[in-house]
Amino acid sequence: MKAKLLVILLFLPQFAVAETPLSAIGWLNKNREEALNRPAIQGFEQEPATATEATAPSVAVSTLTETRVDAVGLLPPSVTGFPLGIWHESTSSDLVRLLSDLNVSNNPAIQSLLFRLLLAEGHAPYDSDENYLFLLARIETLINYGAVEPALALLERAAPLPAQLVPSLFDISMLSEALLPACDQVIQLGSAYPNDAERIFCTARKGDWMTAHLMLEATSALNVLDKRQDQLLHIFLGAYDYEENIEELPPPLKSSPLEFRLYEAIGKPLATSSLPLAFAVNDLSGNYGWKAQLEAADRLKTSGALADNRYLGIFTARDPAASGGIWDKVSLIQSLDKAIEEKDVTRAEEALSELWARPDHKALIGPVARLFSKSLLSMELSQQGEKRAERLSFLSPEYKLIALRSTPVTPKEALLKATALNDFSQYSPNSVVEEALFEAFKTSRVPYFVTALMEQHKLGETILTAIIQFEKGSAGDMQDLIDSIATLRLVGLEETARRAALFLLLVQNDE
Repeated sequence: MKAKLLVILLFLPQFAVAETPLSAIGWLNKNREEALNRPAIQGFEQEPATATEATAPSVAVSTLTETRVDAVGLLPPSVTGFPLGIWHESTSSDLVRLLSDLNVSNNPAIQSLLFRLLLAEGHAPYDSDENYLFLLARIETLINYGAVEPALALLERAAPLPAQLVPSLFDISMLSEALLPACDQVIQLGSAYPNDAERIFCTARKGDWMTAHLMLEATSALNVLDKRQDQLLHIFLGAYDYEENIEELPPPLKSSPLEFRLYEAIGKPLATSSLPLAFAVNDLSGNYGWKAQLEAADRLKTSGALADNRYLGIFTARDPAASGGIWDKVSLIQSLDKAIEEKDVTRAEEALSELWARPDHKALIGPVARLFSKSLLSMELSQQGEKRAERLSFLSPEYKLIALRSTPVTPKEALLKATALNDFSQYSPNSVVEEALFEAFKTSRVPYFVTALMEQHKLGETILTAIIQFEKGSAGDMQDLIDSIATLRLVGLEETARRAALFLLLVQNDE
């Protein structure tokens, strides 16, 4: 066992800056050239464990060889802290399986860690081939989180794209706010492109309507397209009378990116509330009203795919139009914003009380903590108000300072302080969850399979497994929670482990 641990310890020094890279806000807005020139910072104090956005940076496109396409990333090791070999010793199938097992987490610490992994530059898996399964799996995971722009930037980084990746580029471009479909690449492939509906759409978008008509008639005659796509394209091209045929379209159980845009183009846009997260990006523009924009921002903020400042800008753009549902969230955010601006203690305390009292406001706790907790603690709040603000601040970047100055009164407050400082010397657990956290931080028992993965230098697999286990632990499997936190701490992600646990205690497992 000692020999195994020695192998792990020899591997860890190159990973020692993993907790230092990304700023808490704007981690994808960093200029890549600036990031490349920034020296690595030693230690773990600045590691961001909160994903506050997934906005695409300005990406310089360069030609890559076929063997490097699976290795593309937006964030170099000096930013992520991950070694270039993080994926190399793993097989593509193992990594794809782990990524497919991921559920969308609402824990900001876990979101941040996952985004850094997905966008990290590194050597491709050793068995990477022209199918590019690993890159496609990373892109699909980003899309599942609603992080459309980073997914698009990853593909742009791999330009000129192999033909196999052009369909993915088209789909993602159709989901992007910019709405600049990747039609040049589609048309360039011609009949080799696998989707006729997308070829027809792109031909029309490039202005060649006659050719698009001819292509559509040919595919209709051969019965290549399904009924919905065929009729949508006919209406889009003006080949059918609009009123007579739009009602005949079967209701979509799920929509492809192209169908989503076609419905929009013919004046029958689909509501994004029942569609996957990636479609919500379309409503951020505000073109479909403020309520749709608010609901999209609320969904994307929960998944970590929207910047805090943009979220605040959308929620404070105008006065609430009604009450209930999303409007109550708008009112709360605006009350806190105005209370801080006007130094209105009464209003701030009322908003804090409502935030912690209403279960439907739980999703607001993370962004509110990052946006307002520091300002709230600077106000002359009552003792109860200060306690609520202090509790909120355990989810902010200043959580350690808050823990050091706090004087716990309740067992819950004592647990928060112990977790934030990783000092359980004065704490005794009182529940199953507390016992699990106590064991994970106090004893740091490392699972055997983690030791085996680290001996094989499969750091990426190790971290992905820890992420999956943390989500299972959050749902009630305490052994998975223990193993996840112990693994994160072993590989140097102490900050992530603590902040993920604090969010679990304050939001996910709060009673």
